[in-house]
Amino acid sequence: MKGAYIMNEFNKRYLDFCKPFIDAIKDVYSTMMSTELKPGAPKIKQGSISHGEFSSIMGINGTYEGANEKKGFRGSLTLSWPEAVYLKSAGAMLMEEFSEYNDEIADVGMEICNITMGNAKKILSQQGYLIEMSIPTSVKGKDHEIKAQDGIVTIATPLDSELGTFYIELSYEDYQLYDLNFRLKD
Repeated sequence: MKGAYIMNEFNKRYLDFCKPFIDAIKDVYSTMMSTELKPGAPKIKQGSISHGEFSSIMGINGTYEGANEKKGFRGSLTLSWPEAVYLKSAGAMLMEEFSEYNDEIADVGMEICNITMGNAKKILSQQGYLIEMSIPTSVKGKDHEIKAQDGIVTIATPLDSELGTFYIELSYEDYQLYDLNFRLKD
């Protein structure tokens, strides 16, 4: 069947990997901003242009240990906000109103990204993921690029709220781990 989606073990694991991040960001907005997020339909991201003027990015890697397998994985978590949504999110989080970007709210996106990752990590560790996180970074500017490593699929999901719509993007790739405990013959 042309164009049919085949649910293989990798696809299932990728979907299982994404769900805790969606739940975590919903919890962050609910708890810290008293705002309900409604996830839209996830889609494979085409191209590298961001969905907004402000993005916070965190690299992730580690190992996954399932029933009969142990694999390494790598990927990233990206949150991208249009400017108006970023300003409203920062305002809701800090209980202040912001009409323009400034140093006071520069780290808000990275903090949201970090908390989201930490909450998702707790859930994923119970599913067999041992995760190493990087420090989040941020990128600002119209049409900035966010490039995943070659061959890594990125799923982008819109998140709607009373503050506006922004995106969560999750990149994920697993790979075979090799036993490097070998000795050269004398």
